[in-house]
Amino acid sequence: MGDDVSVFKVGDLVRCAYDLFEYYEYIFDHEPESDYPFHGIVIGIQQDALQNDKYGYNRLYTVRCFDGHLRYFAFWELRLLSTTS
Repeated sequence: MGDDVSVFKVGDLVRCAYDLFEYYEYIFDHEPESDYPFHGIVIGIQQDALQNDKYGYNRLYTVRCFDGHLRYFAFWELRLLSTTS
């Protein structure tokens, strides 16, 4: 999966789509995913989220989506729309 070398920064506007399962429903979402793929702002970067992870989830981005939910994504599930610098 490679290393993202901090491609995304806190404050970036991103488009987010879960890569592994198209039918995946976030555990706290109870409404249909009419706004999927999600759009939101990166509000945090969690380093070493999963220790000894061989699938590339060692860095997770916390995104505040426009529907008000917090969601977590790997770098390959994000697309940069606008950056702060």
